[in-house]
Amino acid sequence: MSPTITDQFNTRLIEAIDADHLQFPGGIEDSRFTATAKATDTWISASRHELRLNRSIAIPTETVYGLAANALDANAVSTIFSAKGRPSDNPLIVHVSSVRMLRSLYHLPASDSNTSEDAPFLGTDDASLESSWLRQRLLDAEEEDRLSGGDGVWPEIPRIYHSAIRKFWPGALTIVVPRPACIPLAVIGGHGSTVAVRFPSHPVARAIIAASGLPLAAPSANASGRPSPTTAAHVSHDLKGRIPLIVDGGACAVGVESTVVDAYSATAHVEGHLSPCVLRPGGVTVEALRSLGGDAWGQRLRVYRRDFSSAELESAPTTPGMKYRHYSPTAPVYLFKGGNQGMQQCIDEMSCANIGVVIVTPVALRAPENCTLTVHCVDDAKDLARRIFALLRSLDETDHVDCILVQGVDDKHEGLAVMNRLEKAASHIVTL
Repeated sequence: MSPTITDQFNTRLIEAIDADHLQFPGGIEDSRFTATAKATDTWISASRHELRLNRSIAIPTETVYGLAANALDANAVSTIFSAKGRPSDNPLIVHVSSVRMLRSLYHLPASDSNTSEDAPFLGTDDASLESSWLRQRLLDAEEEDRLSGGDGVWPEIPRIYHSAIRKFWPGALTIVVPRPACIPLAVIGGHGSTVAVRFPSHPVARAIIAASGLPLAAPSANASGRPSPTTAAHVSHDLKGRIPLIVDGGACAVGVESTVVDAYSATAHVEGHLSPCVLRPGGVTVEALRSLGGDAWGQRLRVYRRDFSSAELESAPTTPGMKYRHYSPTAPVYLFKGGNQGMQQCIDEMSCANIGVVIVTPVALRAPENCTLTVHCVDDAKDLARRIFALLRSLDETDHVDCILVQGVDDKHEGLAVMNRLEKAASHIVTL
């Protein structure tokens, strides 16, 4: 059930000034960062203030803009669902700013409420910020792992993910892990024993998560079902008045959401063998994951809906993007699979005054009488992935076209992710 949407904020839009001066000396292990005084006094302090009040704010990531809130508090998480009009059974991804922050979650007590007064500060071994009891628990976990024959490295995180974390974090990879007791069920759609976690690479996102000291639950910062936002203007169009703050970090570099991979749950096991599965293709390609090597990643990696399907996952998804229709503009989208040869015939047969077209292979298209064509040509599948959401929004919201025709690409490399999004956005699929 989708919550009722009401406007209740005078939304502020703050530019993430001096973002290019951010430094992260802790690497992937620790959330420590340095920033200029100007950045600290503006968007960093404003973001931390709102997040510690358990409000949701919009932040830039390398994939798309996210609507972020304190993942330790069910009430904070509920503000995400209400602002987006998102169904409550659609899970969220938890975002961290270091491996230490993820590890720490497994040592916190179960709680549905962590207000600004009692929420711990996570992600750094700085004694002035991280509690001594948490630091000791992390050390104890490492020692217990060594005593049991392990290497003492990240004992809380399933080892199958260690190589992927080292190669792809921070970045556009989300992993499915056991749900820590401190993560409310609201984050995972009210059901299940796993949670999806990501460590974003965008410096503004990293700094905001680190400064708040909180893991942040965050879906895309758009109205539910609409094309994902890749600029602050897109967020403002959908959510102005519904959230207190939008941090403007410029256009997103990747343009589609993260890749979600499960190498832990029962879904990732076939006939007793670990067979990791990509539940949602995204910014990290299947080919890149296979480069991790070994039997599991190199030989048995599968892609959901291409290599296997599951009625259980469809009805009770463990990650976002699996159950509901997504990414749709108001204008109907016609997706052409196999090329653009049939576009002209389709245009000729339509009774539309304004038609938008997105093509990868240049082709001469003519507008019928009393019809206006708006044509955008992208360079390749990677460029289409980076620009597709912005193009759908521009054609729909600025050009006010009656329908949109999009040339598909091969579902390899970046093409797999963009075709996944286009097939969900399309009202009609034309196979040539």
